[in-house]
Amino acid sequence: MHRIILIIGFFMLPQIDSQGQIASSKDSGLFKPRDFGCFLLSDMYSPVTNIQIGLGSNGADFNNDPERTDDHLILEEITLGADIPFFSTKLRSANQVWRLSVSGILSSVIWFDFLNPISAPILNVDYRLSCPEIMVLKEFTSTYLKNFLLRIAPLQHESTHIGDELTLYRKSAGFPISRIDVSYESGEASITLNDPGAVKGNNHAISLGGKLLYSLRSGRGFYSMHPWEGETAGFVSSTRRLESYIRYQYDGPDGPLRIGDFYPVISAEVRFRVKFGYPYYETDTSSPNGLKEILKPESYAPCLNFYAGWHQPKQPEHHGSIGGYFRYYQGINPHGQFRNIPVYSFIGLVLIYEPSFI
Repeated sequence: MHRIILIIGFFMLPQIDSQGQIASSKDSGLFKPRDFGCFLLSDMYSPVTNIQIGLGSNGADFNNDPERTDDHLILEEITLGADIPFFSTKLRSANQVWRLSVSGILSSVIWFDFLNPISAPILNVDYRLSCPEIMVLKEFTSTYLKNFLLRIAPLQHESTHIGDELTLYRKSAGFPISRIDVSYESGEASITLNDPGAVKGNNHAISLGGKLLYSLRSGRGFYSMHPWEGETAGFVSSTRRLESYIRYQYDGPDGPLRIGDFYPVISAEVRFRVKFGYPYYETDTSSPNGLKEILKPESYAPCLNFYAGWHQPKQPEHHGSIGGYFRYYQGINPHGQFRNIPVYSFIGLVLIYEPSFI
């Protein structure tokens, strides 16, 4: 207990740089918000809070209304996220400035089918946790290289839950697999050049990173299946361990397209994700159960996530900021156990809220 008090007391002490200068209390301490290290819009795992509505690809795996045969359905996504600051500080030495932040993130991505005339079910929920999230930023005075950000997330967890109504639909329709257990731990690291959160004017940011799956559970990778969830004969668990990505983002607060307090933002991510290796299904009226099984092995697949719209900068007197965007996604289905579906697209509108304590 005494050790814990000493550690907490150390972090609450004023921070002193190499020249004996005490850092400002607004820059350092426990639970101090950071003004850098913002997640880029196109980050698939960004812990923001948003509402999305648009046209998503139809599929027999999640469409429990056989009367809806269109190629695309009106689908919705809601993300509830929080980026919780634990500790942050700014260190100055001569003309150099370093910043450090330690935080934790929580998010839940809910995939809805509100316009389904049968029951408007929840299709899938993804739960994500990452702690600690460590960010170190080095500032520069160069015109083109303004800063360098290193982000390390040594322990992340993700699990998924398919909607109950969808599980019942898959059982009654005779799917050989009713659900897949998707639950895993991973670590992630990335570098960002010109982090937009630490820049006041127009900015071009680029980020490179990767996620490594840990083998914390014997005999399984990203997913597994229990005997009561389907036929396990011939079922092959995930063996791939790595995802990689590259992102670009343009922020234009001083550009000609600014509208009042809102400035234009363009963000894109290309992520090489693991396409899960168990079967998916298509409608086939000639088969006994009306389904056609398609099996493609586990593989890496490029996925594009693109945002373009307007963003409101954070103001100290406000509780948060909002932004409205157009979104286009093309790649594997990004939701939970449906990451075995190789071709999925979504085009729609997004409203994002970012609280001011980040």
